[in-house]
Amino acid sequence: MKILMTSHYTLPHQGGIEIIIEKLSSALAARGHEIKVVASRHGQLPPQKINNREIINVSAFDPLRNAGVHYPIFSPALIPIVYRAVRWADIIHAQGMLYQNTLLALWLAKLSNKPTVLTEHAGFVQYNRPFFNKTQRVAVDTLGRASLSLSKSVVVPDTIVREILVNDLNVPENKVAQIPLGVDTDVFHPVSTSAKKELRRELNWDNRPKVLFVGNFVARKRTHLLLDALSDQFDVVLCGEGTPPSPLPERVRIYPAMGHERIVKLYQAADVFVIPSSVETFSIVAYEAMACGLPVIMTEDLAHLTVAKSNLVKITPPNSAALQKQIHGLINDPGEIQRIGLASAEWVQKNFSWNTSVNQHLNLYERLLAGDSFS
Repeated sequence: MKILMTSHYTLPHQGGIEIIIEKLSSALAARGHEIKVVASRHGQLPPQKINNREIINVSAFDPLRNAGVHYPIFSPALIPIVYRAVRWADIIHAQGMLYQNTLLALWLAKLSNKPTVLTEHAGFVQYNRPFFNKTQRVAVDTLGRASLSLSKSVVVPDTIVREILVNDLNVPENKVAQIPLGVDTDVFHPVSTSAKKELRRELNWDNRPKVLFVGNFVARKRTHLLLDALSDQFDVVLCGEGTPPSPLPERVRIYPAMGHERIVKLYQAADVFVIPSSVETFSIVAYEAMACGLPVIMTEDLAHLTVAKSNLVKITPPNSAALQKQIHGLINDPGEIQRIGLASAEWVQKNFSWNTSVNQHLNLYERLLAGDSFS
């Protein structure tokens, strides 16, 4: 089938949605489907066409990027590009209900009587600045509701997003399909003790335990909790896009955002993975860390996430003292790190491989093309 996808960004711009669109579109293309992805241009990246997958990058302006809000405003060239892509496609799958290319693609698909899928990853993201929250609320009540109404089916990655859509935005329950995140377990997997030591030598890491954080450096990620929890028993490794906290304590290593082939080395070389965030509606990095055999620590704010319900994640109050205590408990018990790590990798392999996620997406597409009603 011919599948049009839209996204605010694609890789190499780093983020959870970017990773998901990359893996899903690649996997569908590998199964013989024709894919077009329309997204905003990151830097000077030209259009890319590999076999039967084409990424079309449209010029856009991202005015709030430095404030941690990624909302590209597309050039008028978006209109003819999406128009041609919708006419070409059998099915349209948009990512994120607030983006301009989402609304345009869904509206044109409606006019063309073509089936539509919308994946909504967040529902509502709480920011520290009241202005951003008020603006987002207006956008959700206008752009968001319009996108939801134009979609035949809405995909969510986790229960909390389903609850927001059904309870707050009155989306019919049977219109919402929960499809779990997928992890490429061929890339993200545990390594042997000897391979781990070799990776640490390659990274120029010493034998001190390393606690890893992966994510953009924005306020809701609360990296300050992890930095305040730092002790003389371990080092902290931060990897992400944006401006890291300053000044940084000693024993903190900083890495820029990077692709899967490089970032997997950080996961496999580290000892513990921490997510200190105040808000997450899905956490692909948690699945990736677990797939690599790392124990994961999350704050109580994230206990609603499916990944936390694995009974393998350590849940801590959102303060540095409690976080430090959890980290010390793990690094002082290597046997527990190994036990949790192996169980975590098995759990992800069994329940959250990309094969599982791709199969569920294809099943949804086929039902829509067959004329099934979801509302």
